[in-house]
Amino acid sequence: MRRDSRNRKAVASAGVGITQRLAQAGCTLILMPMLLHALGAARFGVWGAAASLAWLAWIADLGTGSALVTLVARAIALDRLDEARRQVAGALTLGFSLSLFFLVLTGAVWGWRGAGDLAVYLIAVAGLAANLPLSSANNIWMALQEGYISSAWELVQTVATTVALIAATFYTKDVRVFVALVYGGLVMSNLGSLIHLYLRHPELRPERLPERWAAAHDVISSGLMFFLMGIAGSLTFMLDNVLALQLLGPQASAQMTIAMRICMTGMGMLTAMAQPLWPAFADAAHRADHQWVMHKFAWGMALITGVTVAGSAILLVWGETLLKLWLHTDLGIGIGLLSAVAVWVVAQALFRVPHNLMNGLLMIRYQTIVFAAALGAAFALKFLLARSLGVAGILWGTNLAMFLIVLPACLWRIWQWAKDSKA
Repeated sequence: MRRDSRNRKAVASAGVGITQRLAQAGCTLILMPMLLHALGAARFGVWGAAASLAWLAWIADLGTGSALVTLVARAIALDRLDEARRQVAGALTLGFSLSLFFLVLTGAVWGWRGAGDLAVYLIAVAGLAANLPLSSANNIWMALQEGYISSAWELVQTVATTVALIAATFYTKDVRVFVALVYGGLVMSNLGSLIHLYLRHPELRPERLPERWAAAHDVISSGLMFFLMGIAGSLTFMLDNVLALQLLGPQASAQMTIAMRICMTGMGMLTAMAQPLWPAFADAAHRADHQWVMHKFAWGMALITGVTVAGSAILLVWGETLLKLWLHTDLGIGIGLLSAVAVWVVAQALFRVPHNLMNGLLMIRYQTIVFAAALGAAFALKFLLARSLGVAGILWGTNLAMFLIVLPACLWRIWQWAKDSKA
């Protein structure tokens, strides 16, 4: 019965998550040309830069959101409901404290120099700050293996924000309004998700304030490890646009912008498919259901990699044509760069399930060390390969680091865990 429930919830979460990602991609295709026409190139660029700060949400909480997924899933698997409630309370307390700090800081800067384009970015920072404690709801839903509910709220946010932005194009050209709508939609959907969580699971509602502060220390200690791991892993590709600009020039940077948009879209889909396995792995491992863990590990890797290889094949065959139709111009993105993108996405697919298993087992320190080693190798390879392969060489630096360092090291560690669990 437990296995069946685990399987159903993982499939449901993946299904709704993929639907949300597809809706997000569709709304982006519709929205971007409309905003560009309404705002003009200069204001559109400012809006895009401010809106893109939303990805900082996973950094701003110092990793506590990611830590909650494993900690709460483990506590529930071990029938420690009080411990789960304390961890949720600790994360919320920390989130509210950070939120207050950033809001006060934003208010002070606004009073000092809150004019021009700076006001646009201050609105973005204020929106991120207000969202800090509320975003914990998504991680808690995931820990409860009910990620389909958080994905449903994200779908509501995507549609509502898109409709609001389109409506705004008929009434104003004030970039501040458009940025406020983006972050307002984020805050409102996460607030709705948090209220929904506590209505559905009243047993997780925080209690006494002293208990919350004590629990915050426990959560932040695990959260910081997730934070460091995320930084080490993300830096292997986060600066690729900057490297392309500095090493190869503006045209190369434009090509890298489109290449990374494809990569990030692929990663988003991979996350939607694989992330539900994270709390499921934690639940099964702490219930000593190691057979289920290894079966779903192999099954998940095969399924996700197979789907990704098929998608990459489509990119290689029709990618150049589709990009020209979408961009209405030819940026010179040829088969060489598309091949690097395809391999990049396949490498991420191969890594996604092992990464979620290791997260569920709290093998965070090990992953951080592996990512740090890969980061150094990737940067050396990027500088070397960019000279001979151009923009594609920068992506190949990440690809080689993944295949030569990250994947072998993580698969070896999982094999060691599987061997020890049988003993």
